[in-house]
Amino acid sequence: ARYAKDEGVLELLLHAPACYPLKPVTIDAGKRVAVSEQRWRKWLLAMHALLTHHQGTMLDAVLLWKGNIDAVFEGVEECPICYSVVHIANSSLPRLSCHTCSHKFHSACLYKWFQTSSKSQCPLCQSPWYT
Repeated sequence: ARYAKDEGVLELLLHAPACYPLKPVTIDAGKRVAVSEQRWRKWLLAMHALLTHHQGTMLDAVLLWKGNIDAVFEGVEECPICYSVVHIANSSLPRLSCHTCSHKFHSACLYKWFQTSSKSQCPLCQSPWYT
């Protein structure tokens, strides 16, 4: 299964053995962007439990996975510097917010902005940036 959000792609691999349903479906983690390793593992464990203990189908597992991803990206606005939700280089979400205008930025984008502008001000409202 593939899930694309902006430039980021998340992948999940479900393998049904030849003797399915006598042997369980195996779940392999594919690409992971903007999701922590710990959260990703919890999702895989939940899908494994659904498939093995609750008689769920592979479709149920994929829908559970998609629902979790949708919940992560729900309401996430794009970074005003790079105009992307998922950062291209480090696959992170915008998390650092300005205390004045409340816009959220990728940490890498802000770092580059501060380096090139030689000042630590919000790129949008120009108020001093503090943590």
